Amino acid sequence: MVNKYEVAWTLAVVALIAGVSVYSTILLYQIDSLPSDPTEYVEVIGHQWYWEFCYPVNGSCYNSSYDASTNTVSGGALWATPGAKVQINVTGADVIHSLYIPQLGVQINAIPGRMNYFAFSVPNAAPGTKYIIECTEFCGEFHGTMRSFLIVT
Repeated sequence: MVNKYEVAWTLAVVALIAGVSVYSTILLYQIDSLPSDPTEYVEVIGHQWYWEFCYPVNGSCYNSSYDASTNTVSGGALWATPGAKVQINVTGADVIHSLYIPQLGVQINAIPGRMNYFAFSVPNAAPGTKYIIECTEFCGEFHGTMRSFLIVT
C-alpha cells in the first residue's frame, strides 16, 4: 500500500524543482539580454598580449599596454561614464582570451571568429576611478601582463 505522506513529499519535491527550473530559465534570459538603449557601445578585441578597445561612435581604436612595474596602462583603456549601460562586443584576434573585471563581476570569453555580446552597468563612482581588467584564459607567454583598466570618466 502506498503511504500518502510519501506521495505528498514526492509531489512537493517535484513542484519545488519545477518552480526553481522555471524561475532559473526566466532569470537566465533576463541576465543574458542586451539593453535596448545602451549608453555606450565598445568593441573589444583580445590580442596576444594586449586589449584593443574600439569606439564606433567616433571611429577610434586604442591598444592597451600594461606596465607591471608601475601598475599603469598606456595607449588606451575602456572608458565609461558613471551609471552608464555599456554594451561590449568581444572577440579574439589569435587565441582564446577572457575579459574579466573582478570588482564588477563581469567576465566574457574572447574567441577568434566569434563575437560575444555582453552588457553591464558602470557604478556611480568618482571620475578617475579605475577597475582592473584581466585576461583569465591562459593565452601564452606574456598572459600575466594582459591587463588594462576600466576608467570612469
